[in-house]
Amino acid sequence: MTEPNQDDLLHICSWCGNTIQEDDDYFGFGARANQGVDLEDKAGQFVSLNLSLLKKTVVALVPSELGAPELNGHDLVFITCSEECASSLKEALDLERDVFQDK
Repeated sequence: MTEPNQDDLLHICSWCGNTIQEDDDYFGFGARANQGVDLEDKAGQFVSLNLSLLKKTVVALVPSELGAPELNGHDLVFITCSEECASSLKEALDLERDVFQDK
């Protein structure tokens, strides 16, 4: 199976991997990277994040303007196909953060 290109990733749910059709609604949310993670060289690109507890990899977009006011300080943007996927992904990210933040 070939890896999706950057444009394709704009149409793939970060959580379930389903294709999001051009006329479908998009959902998602922004998140902050862990302290000390430098994403400047990844601006405008997708990055993979490993969720160790679920043995799952998700992708996030690093905005091209990391300091843009409309991003409210978010370093990563997750694109999902539904509110349910956005909620599940957020819960998984919160769990990873809570378990690994003190390690």
